[in-house]
Amino acid sequence: MGFIHDRLSMSGRVAVVTGGGRNLGRGMALGLADAGASVVVAEIDEETGPAMERELREAGHEALWLRTNVRDSASIDALVAGTIERFGRIDAMVANAGGMFMAPALDISRNGFEAVLDLNLTGAWLCASAAAKAMIEGGHGGSIVTVSSMNAIDGALYGAHYGAAKAGILGLTRSLAAEWAEQEIRVNAIAPGGRRRLAGDEPGRGQLLGGGSPEYIENVAAAVVYLASDLSTWVTGHTLVVDDGGTSTHAPPRSA
Repeated sequence: MGFIHDRLSMSGRVAVVTGGGRNLGRGMALGLADAGASVVVAEIDEETGPAMERELREAGHEALWLRTNVRDSASIDALVAGTIERFGRIDAMVANAGGMFMAPALDISRNGFEAVLDLNLTGAWLCASAAAKAMIEGGHGGSIVTVSSMNAIDGALYGAHYGAAKAGILGLTRSLAAEWAEQEIRVNAIAPGGRRRLAGDEPGRGQLLGGGSPEYIENVAAAVVYLASDLSTWVTGHTLVVDDGGTSTHAPPRSA
C-alpha cells in the first residue's frame, strides 16, 4: 500500500466522539471505525449510545459507549478516565455534541443564551482540554476536532446564540492549536453546512441539502477522518468548511 493508505489508517488509534450516537456524530463514529480506530461513543442518550456501540461491534469494530454530559466537567473527566481504562490512550477527540433552539434574538433569555453557549462552546472547551491533558500525560500527540457551523461564518437567522457559540469555537480552535503545537497536538474545526439543490425545472426553487441526509453525513464524516488521521499532520488551527459550496456567494444551486 502507498503512503496515503498508511496515513489514513487509524489502526491502533483510539477516537472519542461526543454526541456519537446520533446524526452527524453517528456518521463520524462509523467513519473513524472504518478507518481502523477503536471508537468511544460519548453519548448522553441511553438508547442511541448503547445501540451505536452494538452496531460498531457487530460490524467487527472495537467500541465502547460511555454516558457523557458535555456540560459537566466531572462527566468529561469520567469519559477520559473510562477511555484510558479500556483502551489505554486517546489519539483523537471529536467534540461534536451540541444543539440549539430557534428563536428571534429579542426573545432569547439570558439563561437560554448561556445554555446554548454552555452546550456548544464550553462543552467543546471541556472536551478539548481533558483530551489534551490525557495526550500530554500519555507522552504522545494527537488530534482534536471541534465542530463549528457555516452559521459561524454567515450568521444564524433566529439563532444568534448558536451563531455566537459556533463562532467562538473557531477562535477557541485557533488558540488551542497555537498553544498545544509544541505537544504535537493538532486542533482543527469543521464547519458543516448545506447547499441548495434545484427541484424539477423551476429555477431558484429547491431545498437545502443537509441535516440528516446520508450524503451530508458521509461527507462531514470524511472530513473528520481526514483531520483525525495522519493525512493532516501538517494541518492545525484550520477551519474546514464542508458545505457543498453553500457559503460561496457565486455557487449556483445544483440539480438534485
